[in-house]
Amino acid sequence: MRPNNTTKMYQNIEILTESGKAKANGIEIYFERFGNENDPAIVLIMGLDAQCLLWSLSFIEPLVKAGYQVIRFDNRDIGLSSWIENWDKTKPYTLEDMAKDTIGLLDYLNIGKAHVIGASMGGMIAQRLAISHSERLLSLTCIMSSGHSMDPQAFDSFYQKTLVKIVPKVLNIIPFNNKFTDKYTNHRVSVSSYLATYKYLAGNKHAFDKEYFNALFAFCIEERMGQNPKARLQQLFAIITSGSRLKELKSVELPTLILHGTADRLLPIKHAKKYAALIKNSILVKLEGIGHEIPKAIIPEVHSHLIPHLHQSLQKNAKE
Repeated sequence: MRPNNTTKMYQNIEILTESGKAKANGIEIYFERFGNENDPAIVLIMGLDAQCLLWSLSFIEPLVKAGYQVIRFDNRDIGLSSWIENWDKTKPYTLEDMAKDTIGLLDYLNIGKAHVIGASMGGMIAQRLAISHSERLLSLTCIMSSGHSMDPQAFDSFYQKTLVKIVPKVLNIIPFNNKFTDKYTNHRVSVSSYLATYKYLAGNKHAFDKEYFNALFAFCIEERMGQNPKARLQQLFAIITSGSRLKELKSVELPTLILHGTADRLLPIKHAKKYAALIKNSILVKLEGIGHEIPKAIIPEVHSHLIPHLHQSLQKNAKE
């Protein structure tokens, strides 16, 4: 079923073959499928406080042309998926719960195994899948991600080292039931605020595409009504509560591609180097001048590594 809107975001997208909500892990997960459902599957997992539309059609279309079906979906607490209203900071959901959401979606779509590609927090969820549910994966790809986002050793600046030490402690002691903290857990959602954030996260190699992101966030926030003001905090708690995966990543034997920008301010490339060294079959590709982003101009370079990785993983799986 096509989305019920006439916005230009969905006009003339012939490769969009299905969309809907899947019952998965006790909640509803909104998804979109592109391409032929009989082709090998790729599942795209987006990051913190980000709707699935951040996986652009420019990223998806070449993958469909290369012979894959591509599924993008909204994580819990964002977009058109279930927003967790009864969230409790003493019993927050974790990245493992979010990984199980993905497994539930695969079950709903009758997909036995899939290539999994995750960006930022999505890469962390993808790692969790590779650790706990490796039998459902054909390959793993992590983009601008980390094996332990709160690892002080993975940051260069004193400010960042101190911040990642303090933030978990502060979040644990703040009561989220008073008016003072309510303004942070229910922050004002606006196109301009998200535009400013993504501009800050951009690298120095390519100009920030203000026109594209302005249109995208206007649609996501004002038309799609999918920006949950609580998502940022509640998903951040999932990351912090889940802790480090560094020791567990040593057990991952899936073909693994790691892509990371050298100008990433949020998660410096030290993160990628650290967990890449732990995964036996991993390849680390450094994207020069790229920040915490997947700009349109870098997609051909990304796919020059990604598509061979997917093909080779399929061949390896066929032999086993």
